[in-house]
Amino acid sequence: TYHLDELIKNLINMIKSRAEKKKLDFEVKVNENIPNELFGDSVRIRQVVVNFLTNAVKYTREGYIEISVSWTKGFGSFVDLTFSVKDTGIGIKQEDIKRMFESFERLEVNKNRNIEGAGLGMPITQSLLKMMGSSLNVESVYGQGSTFSFTIGQEVVNGEPIGDFNQK
Repeated sequence: TYHLDELIKNLINMIKSRAEKKKLDFEVKVNENIPNELFGDSVRIRQVVVNFLTNAVKYTREGYIEISVSWTKGFGSFVDLTFSVKDTGIGIKQEDIKRMFESFERLEVNKNRNIEGAGLGMPITQSLLKMMGSSLNVESVYGQGSTFSFTIGQEVVNGEPIGDFNQK
């Protein structure tokens, strides 16, 4: 069992200062009707979203990073949560999106030579999502930014909604 508001707060605390150091706006959008107390693998969800956020900060020179959490009613006592991280970073060429998951190579090494990291994150992220019965969605416009998202079923423990997250 976990509280979604605590999970989101932890994600923000891990990344916000890095974004601010780069003078990037950091936006948080959380649907206020999402049930807050859920049962699921919050540790792996956190790992995946941290990877998205870390990459967004890494590959964004100016503009913003936005994390959003939305939901739809699932079957029975389940909800389908969608976590999405959008950035105004360098983007990915359409032909490179598939390659990003097939190998451990960093795309456009020359253009990105000043960016730290081994480039191992996305194949591992995709594997984690697959183990949780989800999959990674990537939308990107080269030179304009990317959106990484996934939807995952979680069991509702208590239907009380999360409320106005930004006010909290």
